[in-house]
Amino acid sequence: MSTEEAFLAAKTVLTLFNAYVNTVAQEIGKEQADALMAKTCEFAGTMQGLMMKEQSDIKVCDAKAAWSMVKIFKDNFGAAYEVLEESPQKVVIKNGRCAIYEAAKTLGMDSNTIESGCRVGPMNLMRMAIKQL
Repeated sequence: MSTEEAFLAAKTVLTLFNAYVNTVAQEIGKEQADALMAKTCEFAGTMQGLMMKEQSDIKVCDAKAAWSMVKIFKDNFGAAYEVLEESPQKVVIKNGRCAIYEAAKTLGMDSNTIESGCRVGPMNLMRMAIKQL
């Protein structure tokens, strides 16, 4: 599957997902919906990180090694990103095109709401996966 195909597939699924999350937030309130999203992503990220660690041959996992494993999250979504710095101590990336962002924009969500959702959701998931590594 090409990066473009992955991006379009992810955007399609994430549009439905964001619509669902918005509906849940309207029903139970944004604060409670965000708390549930955070809890879900913390659990999912922890499990993903533990599985990656278990399946990896890496004995000492520094920032560079962890990035080599978790970048699949971005690649599977067809995300565009640039690695600005990569060392055993730190990996810095610059995000470009993002299916999560584009799906939310399709639903008319504003940038601040999208960023808030990313911090609670996908960024939280990646943080927890990296923490396990």
